[in-house]
Amino acid sequence: MELGLEGKVAIVTGGSKGIGRATALGFLNEGASVLVCARGKQALDETVAAAGHGGRERIDAIAADLTDASAIKQVVARCLERFGRVDILVNNAGSARAGEFLKLTDADWLTDWTLKFFGYVRMAREVLPVMARQKSGVIINVIGGAAHNPRGNYMIGGSANVALNHFTKALADESAQYGVRAVGINPGPILTERLLKLRSSMAPASAGQSVEEAFKHMTPLGRVGKAEEVADLVLFLASERAAFIHGANITIDGGSNKGLMG
Repeated sequence: MELGLEGKVAIVTGGSKGIGRATALGFLNEGASVLVCARGKQALDETVAAAGHGGRERIDAIAADLTDASAIKQVVARCLERFGRVDILVNNAGSARAGEFLKLTDADWLTDWTLKFFGYVRMAREVLPVMARQKSGVIINVIGGAAHNPRGNYMIGGSANVALNHFTKALADESAQYGVRAVGINPGPILTERLLKLRSSMAPASAGQSVEEAFKHMTPLGRVGKAEEVADLVLFLASERAAFIHGANITIDGGSNKGLMG
């Protein structure tokens, strides 16, 4: 399917690993230009290297801590300086710790919400005026399936995801007047470094059970997802093929969410 993304410019936060890296490389393969940002410079360099010789002229990277509002401004300014516009924002940076409710401090909550929730809000607020001037744009929030599956040992992340689902719909209501679409994605278990860490901290493997065996039980499909499968959804939603998809929060989780919504 021709997505018509050639010549578009995307910012992908958390673009150094996992879903973010797969998304950035997907945009490059479609002929778009990409600015990736994350905290770690080494992992960002690896993403740039993975772009290969053919994509090097259309990718840029900046190390940035998105808990810092000034760093967010620098990311957008860098994209405008390098590529001249912003057509697509993929908010993907941010994870939250697991833990027992009574052991999690105010500082834990505030630190994780500053990145996961306010990082998304601030990035959207920074790019929306740019997109409004262009009279076009797409903001895609990669959120998380925990919004639909409350768990006592993942309250910080789950509640941030709920808030981001609400924010995405409210942002869509606000941004439509500027010709800008807003869409959310709620991935379920996706095989990334983060999933391995979360699984270890939340539910240690039973004696003798391999990681592969544990993953088989996470979804009705008998496997966890691939970062590239989420990236494919991002690319479609960013394209004109999805021009009437607005204000939706779309689940990609192999059927693991049993609820009627999402």
